[in-house]
Amino acid sequence: MSTEIGAVYANALFSLAKDMGDSVMQETRADLRQCAVLFSLHPDLTRLLSLPTLPVSERTDIAKKIFGTEGLACRLLFLLIDHDRVSFLSEIADAFDARMLEYQDTIQVKVTTAVPMTDTQEARLIQALSQKLGKTVWLTKQIDRELLGGMTVQYGDTRLDNSLRTRLNTLKTALAVK
Repeated sequence: MSTEIGAVYANALFSLAKDMGDSVMQETRADLRQCAVLFSLHPDLTRLLSLPTLPVSERTDIAKKIFGTEGLACRLLFLLIDHDRVSFLSEIADAFDARMLEYQDTIQVKVTTAVPMTDTQEARLIQALSQKLGKTVWLTKQIDRELLGGMTVQYGDTRLDNSLRTRLNTLKTALAVK
């Protein structure tokens, strides 16, 4: 249910931003992401802006002092305050990001490695994934020393695991069967 709520607000916001042009879409995306990060770092702010005992006008005034009044993200925040849905902001930001990537024919790919990739390795991976997927690749990197070597690649519902840890566990299982 909550993901649906986030998607509904994100879709409406995206349509509005798209009608206003690419620069507004980029600005809205950045503003939403900043708000989501701020709320995740300061959960008390989310609780304050959601307090049912505090009138909506006062909660909106607090948000205006913190975030200003300009931009679609601020207008969305005021709407969320008015409808007691501030807690959905992070989901809305994620759904908006997903719509932006789709609109830009881009796919987010999460790569986890045991050690940082070199620039050459990263460029080759991006090129190979772009060719395979037929989209521009937006790479997010993560380090997990427990992989021991190799990497895992995750995009959409697909997860490719080419880590040394998985290969060793597979070998261990195969040897234990015999």
